[in-house]
Amino acid sequence: MIRPQPSHRRPLAVAAAALAGLAAAVAFTAPASATNASPSPSPTVTASPSTPTQPAPHCVKAVDATYTHTFDGPKGEASITLTNGPLCAGEQQELALVSYVTPSATFAVPQYLLDKSIKKFVGVADGELGVATLDFRVEVPNCHTQVDFLFGSTIIDPLTDTSDRYGDRKVGSSSGIGARSTGPRGWYNGGSGSCSAAPEVIAESDCEGSVELTLVNRTGNAAATFTITGSGGFTQTVTVPMRTIETRKLNPGQAQEITVTAAGMKDFTGGWQKPEDCQQPEVGAPDADYESTCDAMTFRISNPEDGATVTSTFTPSKGEAKTLTVEPGRAGSVSFTASKGLTVTVTGDLDSGGPLAWEQPKDCAEGGAGGGTPGEGLPVTGAAAGGIAAGALALLAAGAVLFVVARRRRIRFTA
Repeated sequence: MIRPQPSHRRPLAVAAAALAGLAAAVAFTAPASATNASPSPSPTVTASPSTPTQPAPHCVKAVDATYTHTFDGPKGEASITLTNGPLCAGEQQELALVSYVTPSATFAVPQYLLDKSIKKFVGVADGELGVATLDFRVEVPNCHTQVDFLFGSTIIDPLTDTSDRYGDRKVGSSSGIGARSTGPRGWYNGGSGSCSAAPEVIAESDCEGSVELTLVNRTGNAAATFTITGSGGFTQTVTVPMRTIETRKLNPGQAQEITVTAAGMKDFTGGWQKPEDCQQPEVGAPDADYESTCDAMTFRISNPEDGATVTSTFTPSKGEAKTLTVEPGRAGSVSFTASKGLTVTVTGDLDSGGPLAWEQPKDCAEGGAGGGTPGEGLPVTGAAAGGIAAGALALLAAGAVLFVVARRRRIRFTA
């Protein structure tokens, strides 16, 4: 008997039915909370967009700052940019661009400053923005010149054999502070044509005996050096930069004879000369008079505080002469014993203009005629006495009017 071959479909069907039964069992035994037979996809979390924030400015100390720069020496222009700033609060960095007048198109001294421009970076508070770039410009002379771009604000003027040098302060140097900036060398020597000064001297005298010298270098394109020589061994050398005016004053002891020399100028010679508009100082006039008493002939001088010292000599017709000196603010007198025929002549700063006669007062006791003989002490009367009295009064008035300030000036002394 021939049996048919077993089919492979039956085992596969049995396996599929077992799997289906197992799945149904799992479904019925699941937790009651799982009410949704169909699994739902998990929700997707999406981040909400936000505005990007700018980072706060990062500040640096001046010693850590770095820069880039430009430089054009012939034009006298430069600029510098702070690349890692701004500077922190309280920090600063000064820079300068300077131009000089020089004796050569290559480096040579002396050099005199023509123009300068000084600016600085300053620190800022947190969150603030600072200036990033500084621009500089200076005048360049139309002759030989040197232009330097520098860290710092200390300017050397003039540059000489013995003066300081800028060294690595120059922007763009290979070392030192100048190396903090990247760019061309910040210095230039060049130009064409020799620089020359145009010196000039103006002298002006005052009423006190002094002379003021005005040293002018207004139109030149180089500094002018003046040498001043005065009386009493006085000498002084003054260097006046181009387009500049300076003054020097010589006192009366130095100003009597003056010589000023400078290259490119005819020597100046002169000295103090009294200006026409000087006014004489007002000096008070003294009061001067004399008096005849029964016993003496007395002369008095009273000098005011603003007067001048007065010295006069009184010469009597009998006896020795007397000299009287009266300082300002003081008074003085001299007397002579009365006697018949006594006269006194005053000379010196006060001048009587001739002899002045003693006159016996009317009320003198008889026999008291100043040492004269009885009966001879009475005053002279008549035309002669009147003439003498009138003359004395005239001399007194003239003396007060003619007194002057100088001690050597002769003034009439009057009764």
